[in-house]
Amino acid sequence: MDSFPITGLRGGPPSRKALEGMDTRCKRMPENEEPCHRLYQQLIFLHDFVLPLKAEDPSKRQYIDVIVRLIKIMRRTPLLLRLANSEALMQNLKVLQLQLDQVQKDIGQGTPDMTLREEQWDNDRAQQYQKLQERVPKASDRMLVNEVRGDRKLQEALMTLFDGVKWDGQSPEMVTLKQETFDRVSRYAQLTGLQMFAWFIPIDNVEYEDEVIGERGTFGDVCRGTWMTKGKRLNVVVKRLFPELSANSDQDFLRQLELWSSIPEDRHILKLFGGSHVSSPQFYVCEDAHNGSLDEFLEGNSEFFWQMFLDVAEGIKVLHSRNIFHGGLKCSNILVGADYTAKLTDFGFSSVRSLSAGLSEQSAKAAGQSIRWKPKEVLEEVGDEEPQYASDIYSLGMCMIEALSREPPFGMNDEPDVMEFIMQGKMPDKPEDVSGDTWDLITRISCTNPKKRLSLDEVLMEFGARAAEERKLHPVPRPVMLEPVLYLNGNIHSRQK
Repeated sequence: MDSFPITGLRGGPPSRKALEGMDTRCKRMPENEEPCHRLYQQLIFLHDFVLPLKAEDPSKRQYIDVIVRLIKIMRRTPLLLRLANSEALMQNLKVLQLQLDQVQKDIGQGTPDMTLREEQWDNDRAQQYQKLQERVPKASDRMLVNEVRGDRKLQEALMTLFDGVKWDGQSPEMVTLKQETFDRVSRYAQLTGLQMFAWFIPIDNVEYEDEVIGERGTFGDVCRGTWMTKGKRLNVVVKRLFPELSANSDQDFLRQLELWSSIPEDRHILKLFGGSHVSSPQFYVCEDAHNGSLDEFLEGNSEFFWQMFLDVAEGIKVLHSRNIFHGGLKCSNILVGADYTAKLTDFGFSSVRSLSAGLSEQSAKAAGQSIRWKPKEVLEEVGDEEPQYASDIYSLGMCMIEALSREPPFGMNDEPDVMEFIMQGKMPDKPEDVSGDTWDLITRISCTNPKKRLSLDEVLMEFGARAAEERKLHPVPRPVMLEPVLYLNGNIHSRQK
C-alpha cells in the first residue's frame, strides 16, 4: 500500500492521486506559483515518511490538512479576486509552510532554516506584486468583470478588493494597484456607490469544517472554523445560511449584521467579528464559545444553573436596552464562553427565520420545532406588529425547562399538539427533581398573559438572589481572561493578557 486516504477531500482520494495534479494546479496562479510549487515539492519529499504513520498521528493529520487546504487555495479563481485576496493568500501559504516544516521536524527529517524561509517569503511577496502588476493593468475592464460572472459575485469581489486595501504590511505599490483597480472596475460596472461595511469578511479568509455543531437551526447551521486576520488565524464559530435561503435574504441578513455590529462589546453577547451578506452561502463569524451550548454545559455543571441564567437575563437586558427583540431564544442560541459566561447569539433574526418557512424540509422542520419556545401572543401575531419584549421573558422560562428536563419544552409531543397546548395556555410538565419554589418562579416567568408575566427587572432580582446563594457554595470558575486562540505553526496557542 503506497497511499493513504485524504479524508478532507471529496471521496477521500488516495494521497498519491491527490498529489498528482498539484504541480499543474500551481500554474493557475502565476503570481503565487513559486510558494505553491515549493509546498508541493516538500509534500512529495515527506510523503513516504508520513505513509507508515497511524491515521490518528498528529503529523499525518497535519500533512493531510496541508494537502486539503493547498488544493482549495489553488482552485481556479478570477484575476480580480486573486488581486483582492493577494495578502490573505500569501499569509495562508505562509501558515501552510510553517505547518509542513513542523511535520518535517516532528518526523525527524530536519528543521528548515528560518532565515532562508524569511528570505523566500520576501521574494514571494515581491514576485506576487510584480506578476499582478504585469497582468491586472493590461486586463480590460470587461474581462475583469466578465470573469467574475454575475452581478452578485461582482459586488462580492469589489467588497473583497476594498477590504484587501486595508491589510497591514502591504507595499504602497500593492495598495495603489488595488485602489486603482477598484476604482476603474466600479466605474465600468456602474457600482461607484457600492456601500462598504467595516464588518465585512471575505469568504476566502474563512475556513470551516464540514461537521455541524449541534442541531440545524431555522435558517442555517453552525460549524467551527478559522478566520485569517492580521496575519494570524483565529479559531472561530461560523454560521452559514442554508443555500436555498441565501438568494432571498440579502437585505434582511444585511440588516441583522448591521444590528449586531452596532451593539457595544458586552460579555453577555457573543462577539461578532463580521460576515458577508453577498457570499454564497451568506455567513457570519463569531468568537469561539469553548464550552458549547447552555444545555450541554449545564448537563455536566448543574451547580451553576442560577449563575448561568443570571447571565442570560443580563444579556436580554443588553438587547432590550437597545430596543432589540431576540425572538429566537432557546438553549442552542445561548453559548458558554471560555470565561464561563453565558452569551446570547442569533438575536433579531426573525425576518430571516420567516424566509426559511417552506424553503427546505430541514429549515421547515427546525422552524416548526421553534414554536416550543414561543408564547401564545407571538404565535397569534398577524402582519408586521411591534415585537413584544415580554415574549423573550416567556422564552427564557422555556429555556429553563429545557435545561432542567434535558429535552425541548413539551418533550416528545409533536408540533401540532404543542401548538394546541400553547394556544390553550398550558405549560410543559414539571421536570422531575425541580423544587416547588423553582417551578413557581418558572410559571410566573412563563405566564400565558404577558401583562401578568414577570418583568425583566423582576427576573433579574429573582435570579440575582438565587445566584448569590449558589455562588457561596459553587462559584463559577471565572478564569484569567485569555486572548483569542491563535492557529500558529499548525498548533493551538493562547496567551494570558
